[in-house]
Amino acid sequence: MAILIGYDETPYGEDAIELGVRLAPLSADPVVVGCGYSGDHRGLIVAGQLPTPARDEAERKLTTARSIIGDRVEARYVSIGPASPSRALHEYAYQRDISLMVLGSSQRGAVGRLSLSSTVERVLSGAPCPVAVAPRGYRKRHDHIGEVGVAFDGTPEAQQALNFGARLAQMTATKLRLIAVAARDTEKFQDLLDRAATQLPEELDVTTSVIADSDVVDILAVLPAPQPGVLVCGSRGYGRAKQVLLGSVSSQVVRAAAYPVIVVPKGARSER
Repeated sequence: MAILIGYDETPYGEDAIELGVRLAPLSADPVVVGCGYSGDHRGLIVAGQLPTPARDEAERKLTTARSIIGDRVEARYVSIGPASPSRALHEYAYQRDISLMVLGSSQRGAVGRLSLSSTVERVLSGAPCPVAVAPRGYRKRHDHIGEVGVAFDGTPEAQQALNFGARLAQMTATKLRLIAVAARDTEKFQDLLDRAATQLPEELDVTTSVIADSDVVDILAVLPAPQPGVLVCGSRGYGRAKQVLLGSVSSQVVRAAAYPVIVVPKGARSER
């Protein structure tokens, strides 16, 4: 199951590439760098279509992507269309059993923060697999993934996020931090985190922290130091199974975070 990086020849496309390269250890398969292109036809055609100016332009952009990635990871490069960028990524992910999509945020946001473009918003709505979003300027960072943070409150959605976060920490040899934000009952949440930590593989370096505050979104978006290299959140637990459906917290966190955020849908197939 491959990781799909959504690329356009833009700074935020480069941000997506940098995050995708760092997340590559999650999959044994080569990463897939996909560039969508529009056209006059309905539906998604990946192979066998006649050359078009839009497809030729996508292929040219993928040449730039090749030069950015170089030999850092094994990668395949595909032009996807004709369709809107969000539809192209959605349908490719469904057809090819993608385990994780990686996107860059909008250029409109502040440097170091997530600000979602319309394409990212549409991809996040109903994506069939976890979606990782890189903040603006991520391409300029030279550190590794660093500590993996998981927002955890004991719900099934949070457990999905924890399963993904634990696997990411294992594959990238990084620390795992379970985080809860609570205005009250902090001891209850600490016990919850401690019990969740005992269920994780022994080889993981796990820490837990309960932050006493009522503003869950603001805290998760800009966690106190040491900040995680990536924050994993669960999506809400209703609606169509195995799709990202942003709840009120994950929806706002993914728009305001100072680090990459991965949103994991209920029943995420990435666990296989």
